[in-house]
Amino acid sequence: MAWQQVLAQWLGWAVLAMCLAASAGAGAQPKTSPAVAQADKTQERQRLLAQQLVFTDPARFAWVRAAEAVGQGADAIHLRLALVDDWLRALEGGPAPAGSSIEAAIAHGRELDPSFLERRARAVWPAILQAQQLRAEWDRDGPEVPRPPELDALGAELMQEGPGLWVRRAQDGRTRGLYLWLGVRNALAEPLPLPEFALQLGRPGLQPAAPLMQCALPRYSTRQWVPPQSTQHYLCSAVEGGFGLPPAGVSWLALMGHWFSQGAALQTVIPQQDQALSRTARILVQVDNPAVDNFLRGARESTERQQQLHKEQAQAAAAAKKAREATPARRSGESLPLWLKRLMFLGGVVGALVLYGLLAHHFSVAVASGVLWWGLAIPSAILLHSIWTMGGTDGWGKLVAIVLSGAAIAAPFVGTLAAYTVYKLVVSERARRKAILFLVGVIVVIVVHALERWLFW
Repeated sequence: MAWQQVLAQWLGWAVLAMCLAASAGAGAQPKTSPAVAQADKTQERQRLLAQQLVFTDPARFAWVRAAEAVGQGADAIHLRLALVDDWLRALEGGPAPAGSSIEAAIAHGRELDPSFLERRARAVWPAILQAQQLRAEWDRDGPEVPRPPELDALGAELMQEGPGLWVRRAQDGRTRGLYLWLGVRNALAEPLPLPEFALQLGRPGLQPAAPLMQCALPRYSTRQWVPPQSTQHYLCSAVEGGFGLPPAGVSWLALMGHWFSQGAALQTVIPQQDQALSRTARILVQVDNPAVDNFLRGARESTERQQQLHKEQAQAAAAAKKAREATPARRSGESLPLWLKRLMFLGGVVGALVLYGLLAHHFSVAVASGVLWWGLAIPSAILLHSIWTMGGTDGWGKLVAIVLSGAAIAAPFVGTLAAYTVYKLVVSERARRKAILFLVGVIVVIVVHALERWLFW
């Protein structure tokens, strides 16, 4: 009866694999569908593309942040190029284009050459400085300016010599550093990216009268651009060792006054890296725009509502699954015990064997084998059809379905061959002798192999 046990084990494994595949498919249902998530992103993108751009609004650059926030990286790059092109056109004195949608601006950005924009950006800065549209301002006779926190660590060595002017001197009176609180005025209608620059006191074409001072935003300021028609303050400094520092005992304020009386002026020097197009565009994106903030807030709230809806759907699906699982559990308590089910299964197998033997004895082995083959083929075909129609045949589920399909196809042939073998062993003495000789041969081979390993290994 060994083949009955093998058949029973095979059927048990097949049923277990089917249950695991079905449970995996059911467990995947409550998750958010990728198609639903993609639909949400598509709706956000359509809302973004429908927004209108006002090219006279200095805050239009912030729409790039909205494109990046909704996951449209390529659109954000093309929109940035289009806005930089418009920014350069405004600085060059060209006419402002008519208002259009963000979708049209992105389409325009796809046609632009970044290297051409780079050359235009490098050329526009000297024109701005020469026309004094970006001008450094310092009022020697103005009101007192509070000392910036960056200078607090210098202690008693730091002396204030004028409004917004501090000098650091050593104990012997030697000048160790100069610090100037400087206003930068943007006279244009466009924001200018200016995170840092250099300041030179002198006259164009002549030797500078003072050391080159490095200017940067105060550490408590995060805005790296000068708004249009406004003044932004920077802290400029020159440290010990630079050209033009006054000797000990000389007032820096008086020396600067002398240079100004000789016709010198404060000149801003833009570092070469600040003229790069990528950095210019990145700083312009930081411009504040309430419309962009409202759009991002609405997109975030919409996403949160979608997530809450998906969560509620998942909870409802989980509750329905628990309800479905609870009903079979109650029924299983009222069904037949497991030992009785096994006894009925074994009884059915024995009955099938007895029927096979009666048919083979009274009719022929061919008739009995044909009846058994059809008896196994019909449930195998039903199982094969259910495997490929129940879903969950992707990835590992597809591999399991292939294995189970092969087992279902082979079951009628293997079962018929096993029944024929058992029948021949029962009715034929010659078959029994062959089987005994085969088993003896197998036992001999196993024993010889074991002796060989014990003697020579």
